[in-house]
Amino acid sequence: MGLFKKQQQGSDGAVAPDGPEAMNNLGELAKEAGDRDGVRVKYEPSANLNLPQAMPNLDVLAKEAADRDAARAWLEQDANPDDPDAMFDLGSLAQDAGDLDAARAWYQKAAKLGDSKAMSNLGVLAKKAGDLDAARAWYQQAADLADPVAMNNLGLLAYEAGDLDAARAWYQQAAKLDDPQAMFNLGVLAKEAGDLDTARVWYERSANLAESQAPFNLGALAYQAGDLDAARTWYEQAATFDHPQAMTNLGLLAQEAGDLDTARAWWEQAANLNVPVAMNNLGALAREAGELDAARAWWEQAANLDDPVAMFNLGLLTQQAGELDAARAWYEQAATFDHPQAIFNLGLLANFEEINPGGTGDR
Repeated sequence: MGLFKKQQQGSDGAVAPDGPEAMNNLGELAKEAGDRDGVRVKYEPSANLNLPQAMPNLDVLAKEAADRDAARAWLEQDANPDDPDAMFDLGSLAQDAGDLDAARAWYQKAAKLGDSKAMSNLGVLAKKAGDLDAARAWYQQAADLADPVAMNNLGLLAYEAGDLDAARAWYQQAAKLDDPQAMFNLGVLAKEAGDLDTARVWYERSANLAESQAPFNLGALAYQAGDLDAARTWYEQAATFDHPQAMTNLGLLAQEAGDLDTARAWWEQAANLNVPVAMNNLGALAREAGELDAARAWWEQAANLDDPVAMFNLGLLTQQAGELDAARAWYEQAATFDHPQAIFNLGLLANFEEINPGGTGDR
């Protein structure tokens, strides 16, 4: 009952059964029971009677239902001149909706009230606009208020400028405040310096704080060290975050172990996240099973994502079917990505044309 507020009591200490406080508490009970409609029915009268805690409750409910307009409406009622949290949330809603001017305006209001999260997000907006000086200034303001996200972002600016010592210093400050992204970035710096043991330590600390990329990197380190069981475990953890490359690699591990059904299942999950490598592999499985139509379908999906390997595979498939014009077209597409085998096969087709003039059309 963490959102319950202390009731104002009358002479007998009772709460009016039809009053706004009681309605809000009934909303809490409905929420705990999983009754979303009941939550709304009880919260709304409380909010309409200007009970302040009901408005953010309705905001959370609307966000969970992905109803941004409703969330915005309740937050705007809640956003009094002294409420930086509501202003920040309104900025976040505007940013998510692509309205960066409105986002900036709400963040600036919150920043004036000392909200470090708003300052950090103003830095993000400035960086996206290409204004690195403004980004750095906003991040610095937030970092001065001990905001670890801003410290990490200052580290990223330093890293991108090639100042690895400054980057490390900022990441370390943020890591002391338990920022998982900063820990991950310290792992990246260590790995790039060839210090895999230190990289592993930082990745593990980051993964323990539910950073989504760290388990994948730990899986890659384990795979490179030949520890396939550990690699599989870390990739599976990364896959719980919908990490598409982890899913693809789990498919490869399953294939190497001869478990094609499991490989197919992982690659299908990755393909649903638009990973062309997974689509290519599914096409190869279908081709090996003699399912040429399915192979073509998977490779065409990958080719639509500008994957040159898929284009080359489609060239081979159509060439083997005697569709030489189609094969040439696919090889030419792959060749635009400097695919060496595609370029070689175009040369073979050209030689064939010289030897068999007029015999290269589709049959």
